[in-house]
Amino acid sequence: MFDQNEYDFTGTQGLYLEFNDGLQINWITKNKEAGVYELTNAKNHVLSKGETSENQIHKVQINDFQTEEFTLMFGGKTEGLHKINIRSTPDLAPSIFKNVDSVYVLGDVHGRYSILSQLLQKAKVIDENNKWIAGTAHLVFLGDLFDRGDEVTKLLWFIYELEDQAKIAGGKVHLVIGNHEIMCMTGDLRYVSKKENIIASVHGKKYDELFHPKKSVLGRWLVSKPSVIKINKNIFAHGGIIDLGTPSIEDYNNYVYTQMQDPVFLELLNDTPDSTKYDPKKWRDMQSFFYNQQGPYWFRGYVLSDTLGNLLDAMLKKYRSDIHVVAHTTVPTMRTEYEGKLIATDLDDAATEVLLMIQEKKNVQKFKINLNGEQIEIE
Repeated sequence: MFDQNEYDFTGTQGLYLEFNDGLQINWITKNKEAGVYELTNAKNHVLSKGETSENQIHKVQINDFQTEEFTLMFGGKTEGLHKINIRSTPDLAPSIFKNVDSVYVLGDVHGRYSILSQLLQKAKVIDENNKWIAGTAHLVFLGDLFDRGDEVTKLLWFIYELEDQAKIAGGKVHLVIGNHEIMCMTGDLRYVSKKENIIASVHGKKYDELFHPKKSVLGRWLVSKPSVIKINKNIFAHGGIIDLGTPSIEDYNNYVYTQMQDPVFLELLNDTPDSTKYDPKKWRDMQSFFYNQQGPYWFRGYVLSDTLGNLLDAMLKKYRSDIHVVAHTTVPTMRTEYEGKLIATDLDDAATEVLLMIQEKKNVQKFKINLNGEQIEIE
């Protein structure tokens, strides 16, 4: 048993879903009581339902469960039920978008769900019930949802649900992979918060197992996300792009998608390669790719220096872009560099500003919106 007065684990904050010889559902209730669950399909037909014995930690294994799309209701018998729609395993998300009028951008959020919620409400992206109200706008999360903060799991399920809401309205939510996503999925857990570690522990998992690329619902969703996207003539990555080493953004994202589903990806942080399981050269090449400090997950040069204009110009020309938007390297407030060709969005105080880019013919108006709802133009 553990103290729910210190942290709240109810609802999606402690939810873990895994496809492994069927479907496994894990959740946490505030009090020791019977758990309740129900799964229905798109026609509202019940696929499975039942109760668990009295506990705070609940686990249900539904053997031979094949349906990947369903609605899950879960919770405690007295505390009420939570609802979430689960989608089928996604393919690699698209990475090129045109004719988008408005784009909201967030740098590293690092598990600060509550602050993020306030900010998106002030920016009129979501309403007071955290539902999408931004119409056909696009919202970009530039990676590093993981680590440091206490609400990573809740944040991930929030974005998972927000994607559907935006799509119905004609909008779009994007998640771009950052270095902390890669760190957590490959087992570098130095920055995982106490609360997040408790979630893994009570479910009998290591934290990285909660995001397994083939078993976990959230893990399969995460590896479907691109590392680089382009909206209009703006190119987005977590760190800075020098050169992706591929002719196109799509080629790069396809390569990453394939690599992340290879079992070797989960063993990149081993002290030495295991030659009985895989080719050591493959392990070294993959480790070098994902942990390359000059790669788009890690590069900080554009924000830390004002002398790399030639590199930036060459990259923008190659990928037919005008503006590069990055996170990863913190700044006190969102700002532009290199005569407006670079926008830095990662903040010293995470999730306290959101960037708004409004397309006007060939020009882009740029604003930052803060927790007070003030919209301030940036040059």
